[in-house]
Order: sequence, then C-alpha cells, then structure tokens
Amino acid sequence: MAYNLTYGHIFDTFINYLPSERVIMKECIKCKKQFIPKSHEKTCSIKCKLLAYAESAENNCWLYKNSTSGPYSKVRWNKKWWLAHRASYKVFIGDIPKGMWVCHKCDNPKCINPDHLFLGTAKDNVKDMVKKGRNRTGEKNHLSKFTDIQVEEIRLLKADGFTYERLSRIFNCSITYLYLIIKNKLRKD
Repeated sequence: MAYNLTYGHIFDTFINYLPSERVIMKECIKCKKQFIPKSHEKTCSIKCKLLAYAESAENNCWLYKNSTSGPYSKVRWNKKWWLAHRASYKVFIGDIPKGMWVCHKCDNPKCINPDHLFLGTAKDNVKDMVKKGRNRTGEKNHLSKFTDIQVEEIRLLKADGFTYERLSRIFNCSITYLYLIIKNKLRKD
C-alpha cells in the first residue's frame, strides 16, 4: 500500500475520528446502571459521583472525600472542576442564579447534604458568619501582623510621644499601617 507523504497526516487524523466497532460499557459503582464512560469515570452521573464519594458525619453532614482544595471539596465531571457543595445544590435542588453563593447551615465546607445548603449573597454569607461567631477579628485574623498586646503597646507608645517614624522602625511596618492602627481604622477595640 502506497503512502502519500503530503496527505498522510490528513488520512491518519481521519482514521482517529472513526467510531470504534466495540463500545465498552461500565457499571456505575453507585446505582449499578450500565453506561458508556467518557473517560475514566466510575459513575454514570455527577449525582452518583457525589453520593458514591460522600461519607456520613456528625450533624447528618455528607462529607465529599474524593477531592479537596483547601477547606472545600472539588468534584471533576465532564472535564470541568466544580466546588462539590455547588454541584450538590445544582443536582439536588436546582440552578444557582448568577451572583448567588451556596452557603452552609452546618458551617462545614466539605458538606454536600442538600438539606444543609442554602442560597445567599456574599453579604448574607458574612452576616451568617458573624451571627454564628465564626468571624476572625484581631490577632485571630490570618492577615493580622500584630498580636493584641503589640497593638496596645503601639497605641501607648504613640500616646507617650513616639513618632510614626520611630514606631515604624521598632515594629518593622509602614507608617500608614501604624496610622490605621492608632486611629482605630484597623484592629478596632
């Protein structure tokens, strides 16, 4: 068989797109239904994937254990990554309007139990956090540069006549940052 060097790559590409004669079926690990996998999937749908990899925990939470990213779990479906709690809301409850957040009643970011999820704005989420006492202020905040004792010391030294320049050298920070602390615009008491 002769091989044309100029059109050989087109022929090879065409052959790759021809349908396979044999279709390999898999059985879903959750519902046992037969399906044609798009990749290495072990489940027939994202719903089955969420349920297959969820573990029961305290407070009736369903913790998605297959993949995590920081405090939140992620699920991959159809070559796209989703936050697991958002995927759960979409699958079990319905669409998520643009600009809305999926919040947790249980305050467990890995929970995908649809009974624990509700929609809210970013502002609603912050109000919920403050109401439940989960906000981190003062030295508990991960962005805080100084402890509460250091903040008190900065304010006392400024009251005793230390200049911003001198405090800046002592505490190794900018004058602007010190000004905000001293004027109670940061770290309000």
